[in-house]
Amino acid sequence: MTFLEKIKPHLISDDILIQEVVLYALHDYPLVPEEWTNELLKEAFKNKDKQSSIFIYIENQTFNEEAVKILIENIPLMDPSKRHLAVGLVRHIEPELALTYKEQLQEYISKSTWSLYELLLHGTEEEVFSEYGQILNDLERAGIEHHNYLIKAKKLAACLVKKGWVTEDEIDLVLKEELQKKWISFNGIMAVYMIGLLKAERYIPLLVSLLDHDDDSLLEELSVTLTSFQSDVVVKEVAPYLRKDNSVIYAASIVENIKSDFAVQVLREAYRAAKQLEDKDILIEALCHQLSEEALPEINEHMKLDSSSGLVDIEQAVYSYYSILGIDHQELALWRQVVLERELDFRQEGHDLSIAPSRNENKVGRNDPCPCGSGKKYKKCCGK
Repeated sequence: MTFLEKIKPHLISDDILIQEVVLYALHDYPLVPEEWTNELLKEAFKNKDKQSSIFIYIENQTFNEEAVKILIENIPLMDPSKRHLAVGLVRHIEPELALTYKEQLQEYISKSTWSLYELLLHGTEEEVFSEYGQILNDLERAGIEHHNYLIKAKKLAACLVKKGWVTEDEIDLVLKEELQKKWISFNGIMAVYMIGLLKAERYIPLLVSLLDHDDDSLLEELSVTLTSFQSDVVVKEVAPYLRKDNSVIYAASIVENIKSDFAVQVLREAYRAAKQLEDKDILIEALCHQLSEEALPEINEHMKLDSSSGLVDIEQAVYSYYSILGIDHQELALWRQVVLERELDFRQEGHDLSIAPSRNENKVGRNDPCPCGSGKKYKKCCGK
């Protein structure tokens, strides 16, 4: 069975712990079917306890016309305190589709963004490039509060690629200039993004070599672009970086989201070679998200250890791994109880203890977006 075939029966799970791990596993995976996103949206609006998790973790997925209609119909009915979570998804709708439903989406999108969408659809090459340059300047000045600018920059970059206004020769020139600098600018980071859109695999070795850089914005984009290739060539190139303390987090994220037998093999080998407990935790989480029974020896071995680094919710990952694969384990109930007891510490005061816990919005999970506003996962940002 493929990864998607294994996870499909659990896409909507009554077990909140499994539901969260399913969302984690799909968050950075580029081949999630559009109808799954629609199904998750419907579940979020139907089940308020799941709203926060679902809205946070589907932002990377494609929103088709049905998804837009679901948002338009349900956002006005939401609790005002939670509405911002769904409104945030509106920013990820493709400009052409957003303009089709401009009247219904008007209040959720700023005037400046509507102007940007008109430019993307009807602007000349010179006009789009001019706006792109301005957004790059804004990004450089924005500091950690750059996430909204980055969304706009990506829409502009996607327009440039789609209309053939950016070529690989031009990307070569940008990268040549950027690699001479100590720090890669957002112009270079957006070039990495456009390589992913162009599916230009010849850049794979160069991109992987940048995993040694200490720049989270660059590393996040490298991760997304390299994952988008879904290639064992990427796995082979990234494998050495799984054994380096300074790059294991992003390297593991890339390999865990390339669903292949070779990726599982490489993760298993990296786990057996790892010396630091936190590296082992990261690699076991990555193996759990592969949903391969080939990883059972390493996962069983890991759960015999006396301690955890705290970098990963390891009991939840392993509990969900066994549950999704339908494999029994004598400590399955114990792992679930450990996670539930941990979650209870974050329960809202006065809730009935017989109810399965929901994640408190004040708690930051290791895989949640970082509260600093960077747009990156907490474990890849302030939680490192």
